[in-house]
Parts: sequence; C-alpha cells; structure tokens
Amino acid sequence: MWPEEQAHGRLKDGFNDAVFGDSVIIRRFRPGDLEAALEIDMEVFGGYDPAIFATFYECHPNSTLVAEIGGAMAGFILGFKHTPFEGRIFWLAVAPGYQSRGIGMRLLLGVLKIFRQMGALNATLEVRVSNKKAQSLYSAMGFCMSGVFPGYYSDGEAAIIMKRRL
Repeated sequence: MWPEEQAHGRLKDGFNDAVFGDSVIIRRFRPGDLEAALEIDMEVFGGYDPAIFATFYECHPNSTLVAEIGGAMAGFILGFKHTPFEGRIFWLAVAPGYQSRGIGMRLLLGVLKIFRQMGALNATLEVRVSNKKAQSLYSAMGFCMSGVFPGYYSDGEAAIIMKRRL
C-alpha cells in the first residue's frame, strides 16, 4: 500500500489522475447507486439478484465500495468479513467502457485496506476459470490459486479459489 502522503497531482493510492481526465473516487456504496450497479452487473453478465446489493449495503456498508469518475459509476466491489481473520471479495465489476484502466485495482486496494482495518489477515475470492483477465489482475495484486471448485457457478463452470495475505 502506498503511503497516505503522495506527491501533488497523485491520488492516495499512487495513481496519477491525469490518465482518466477526471478524478477517480473510491467511496462507500449508497442507496442511490443501486440502479447504476445493476446496469454494470448486467453489462458484465453478472445477473445477480438486486437484493444482493441491498444486503451488502445494509450488512457490510464499510466494505461495499464504488468507483466514480465524473459523477458516473465506473465499477463496484462487494466485500465482507468472512471469518474473524479473513475478508472475502464476493463480486468485483467494472463497466466495459472503464475496463483496463486501473479501476478494478483501485477497488481491490480499497477493500483490502478496509479488511486490514477490520483485523483480517487474509483475503479470499473466487473467479471463473474462463476469466483470464480477472485472474491476471488478482495475480498482479498478490492473490494465489489455492484450489478449484468444480461446478461453482449456476452455468456449471468451475471457480478458481484465490487467496492472499494482508
């Protein structure tokens, strides 16, 4: 994690804002974010029940985050404290127009920091076997494969379980 004191013109996470044109703001999910989150979820073929977002907002408000650029939601991450010493990332989604621009990394950095503040020592997530782009991001962020869960997703696809120490 980068120190809080960054050079002028850089965000607290160490990335230069200039590549986006507008500032990237990582903040907590709010009730008014639901419609935009559902739209992103549909665009990336998540298909989650809208109640999932409400549940995360109500039960895990500190670790349900949004990335915002110029007032528009660019992505979100749903995380929670799974066990006393483990944070779990349930769902990370970035709108297609904002992918490959560091948004997912910023959301991950934000939730991992929150997990550490909550006392977690590890973080866990699942990713589709076919989602090489996400696997690459998670590996770059220090996650390592710890197993495979056959038939994990509703369409029968297997999930790779990935973990990292905080």
